[in-house]
This record gives sequence, structure tokens and C-alpha cells, in this order.
Amino acid sequence: MGLTKTYKDGTTPTICIIGAGFSGMCAAIRLQTQLDLKTYTIFELEPELGGTWWSNTYPGCACDVKSINYQFSFEPNYEWSRTYAGQQEIWEYQRRVAKKHSLYEKIRFRTEVTHAEWHEDLQQWVLDWINHNTGETGQMNADIVFSGMGPLRIPQIPKQFDDFEGPKWHTAQWNHDYDLTNKRVAVVGSGASSIQVVPAIVDKVERLEFYQRSATYIVPRKNASNSALWKFLFKYIPFVHFIYYKLTYWSNEFIIRVFSTEWQHVLTRHVAMLLAWSYRFYQIRDKQLRAKLTPNYILGCRRIVVSSDYYPALVRKNVSVHTATITDVKGKTLTLNDGSQQEVDALVLATGFHVQDILAEGFVIGKNKCDLFKVWGQDPKTYYGITAAETPNMFFLLGPNTGLGHNSVLFMIETACEYAIMAISHMMDKNLSSIQATPQACKDFVDEVEEKMKGMVWSSDCKSWYQNEQGKVTALWWSTCTHYWWRLRRFRPQHFAAVQRGSKNFAAAIPIATH
Repeated sequence: MGLTKTYKDGTTPTICIIGAGFSGMCAAIRLQTQLDLKTYTIFELEPELGGTWWSNTYPGCACDVKSINYQFSFEPNYEWSRTYAGQQEIWEYQRRVAKKHSLYEKIRFRTEVTHAEWHEDLQQWVLDWINHNTGETGQMNADIVFSGMGPLRIPQIPKQFDDFEGPKWHTAQWNHDYDLTNKRVAVVGSGASSIQVVPAIVDKVERLEFYQRSATYIVPRKNASNSALWKFLFKYIPFVHFIYYKLTYWSNEFIIRVFSTEWQHVLTRHVAMLLAWSYRFYQIRDKQLRAKLTPNYILGCRRIVVSSDYYPALVRKNVSVHTATITDVKGKTLTLNDGSQQEVDALVLATGFHVQDILAEGFVIGKNKCDLFKVWGQDPKTYYGITAAETPNMFFLLGPNTGLGHNSVLFMIETACEYAIMAISHMMDKNLSSIQATPQACKDFVDEVEEKMKGMVWSSDCKSWYQNEQGKVTALWWSTCTHYWWRLRRFRPQHFAAVQRGSKNFAAAIPIATH
């Protein structure tokens, strides 16, 4: 059965999309291509689209998912230069796709949505916005809102570095005006960003002081160039690109077993641990350094990083690896709890993001005037990370419990978009002004995730950005991408309540009939 593309009176809903990264782009394109709907506006805080791939321009920035899987399934790119694409190439892909679908015409750049509030009497969201170029402010009424802001957008900058008197910046806010040549540079943090930054700048700096907060499991990355022959085969020979895409996808799906603590996956976990151990052993011959770089937590409870140049960079003579805690920062000197001090010219903070602080206080005011920040806190209760009982007609893309540790998040974004499209089509078909997930449907999802996470390494004692302050995993999906798609392949009206268009009774949304 096809999708309903208009209400019975021929109208279509007015839609606001917050964010012009992969999530916002996917929402806009699918609205156009599947519902023939163009009554939408995209608000983007930055001066360009791209989201994380526009903001993060640090040296060495690249995707740790293979390029062939890090693209929209409906917009294949046959021209990826390497197995793992760099930031610039990914951003250029985004721009090409946006131009193809005329998205630039629908984006309001440097315009931030500062407040979104559901008005029951209007059956609409009222959004306040400000243009940071002109200072102009205004409001937009929207029937439906897509939130595509993404979880990795607010840099986490520890207060202890406020007193550093030299140039300093977060990796997501790279200072390209400062020349690192022959400078003494400190890099704080040992996650994916720093593991890419360190090899990219080690040849340029005079001295690199690397402050490792915790060791990371590293597996080698074979980043081969895609030859002209491969590109030709992908583009012109039927099914070659599709088959390679599927083989890569399914090999990634298999990796989910690495993160399981169930007995039937013990062998897979041990193979992965052996790979990481042997790679570290052969790359780092110095026993003391190798001990510093050996994680003291279970494999997979924090992100496993793919890199073939990180270990070689750390054995360079101009690099010092510190595992002691930074206790004091004065002037340009960093003091550690082992008593040592290092004076540096510049400070690079690879200290991660505020993943758990999903929403600012007062940003989203939902049904019955509830502040989503207060209702959720660090324990969001959603329906498959896509929508919530408190937010009628609002869809989250890459929302809570939809992140991954084994495959491409673009698959999750597309799946969430497809479900939202089905929901909007259902609204138009049944002449509904609003739909919302029922509290029970949200509770069932959250309870299941919590129970399933008990069998995954992410719920172990080691702290990570996957967990909230209580140790509950709120960032990741517990199973395969395929399982997520299977659950959401059809719209399930029994999990939603609705209000009919023209109704004056907004006191309680009525459960949607399933017949």
C-alpha cells in the first residue's frame, strides 16, 4: 500500500527541521522524494551544512566507518578516494547531495532555534529563532518538527584549563590560524579525535606532550586507495557496488558479537582481544610504554578505534606519553600528580562532548507545558529513540539509544526517517492533527533496552559517554541495525494516540485504532 501524500483537502503539514547535518538532510530529502512534500524549512546554526563534518576540521579528521557504508543508501557515491574517507571528502559529498536535491534553497543558515513549545490549542509547535548574522528574531509555527541536532555537538571543556595562558582550543573548534610548526604542543584526551590528531601533527611540532586519560583499544586500519578500476566497476558494472556495500554492511553487523557478554559470543570476543593485543605488542616494543597503552577495562565498553598510525606516532622521539592526572594549570605549565611539570606553547583539548546533556533547560516545552529537560534529565524515555509521549509531532533523528558501536549511524538515521515518513503519511490518511507515542510504548522500549543491556559490555563498571551518571546506557542501541530496521519496518498505530483535525477536545489524545 502506498503512502498518503496530502490531507483530504489537498494540504500538507508545515515542517521545521532543526540542523542541516546528515540527519536534517535525510529528513528533507525523504520528505521530498517519498511524500512530494516541500512545505518544510531547515534551521542551521552554522554558516554551512554538514553538521559534525563541517564543524570538525582538525588535522587527520576522518570517519572510522568504511566510506561505502557511510553514505545515504539512496545516494551512492562511486568516487570515494579511500576505504575510509576524510572530513573534507565527506563534507563535499554532503554538499553534492544537497545541491542535487535543492536543499540550499530551504536552509536558513546562521539561524538558531532557541525555544520550541507545543501549543495544544493550535496543535502546532511554535519555535523561536534568532539569526546570528543580523540579530533578527522571529517565530515559526510548525505542524511537525524534526530534531537533527546530533549528540556530538557540544564540546566538553574542563574548567581546569581556563587558566592556561597560551592558545588553546577543542578539536571540534580547531584554530587553523595558529601554526604548530616547531611548537611545544599538549594534547589532552585519548579518544577517537586525539588518536587522529596526534599522528597528523607529530611531524610538525617540536615536542608533543600527550596526556592519556585512559588507554584505548586500537585495531589496525587498512585505508587503501580506491583505484580508477574499482570506481569504474562501482559505477558501471551492475550490482558490483551493491554487493560490496552489502558485504561490508553484514561484516559490520557480525561485529556486534564483540560487545556481547553472553557465553555463545566468547570466542568472537577473544579473537577481537587477540587482534588488539597482538597489534599493540608488535607496534610498541618498549614495555613501559606498552603498559601505559594497555587498557585496564573490558574490550568494547568504550569505543574501539581503528588506526594504523597512532602507535607509530607515539614511539617518536619528540612524543611523551603521560598517564598521571593533571592537577594544576598555571601560565603555560601543566603540573601532574606525579610531581612532573611540562611547559607548552599550545593546548589541544580532545576531551569529548556533552553527550548526556541532550537538551538545554527550557529548550523544548512539550505537552501540558512540561520541560523535556526536567522530565528526561539524563534518562530519556522515548519510543525507539524517535519520539516521546511528551512531544506530539516531534521526531528525533539519532536520538537516545540509537547510537552504534559496530556499524554506520547513517543506517539508523535513515530507518528513523522512514518511520517518521510513515507516521506523517498515516496522519494525513486518517486526517489527524497530531500523534504521540503512548507512555506505555515508551516505557516498554526503555525497559527492554535496559534489560538487554545487561548482556552487553556497555553496562560494565567502566564509565563512558555511552552511560549517564547513574551508569545507565542511554546512547546506544543494544542490537544490530537489521534488528532495529525489522522492528520499525511498519508503522504501528497501536503504539500511538492521536487528535483528529478540527477537534476541540485536546484534553486527551485518543488511542489510534488498529483496524
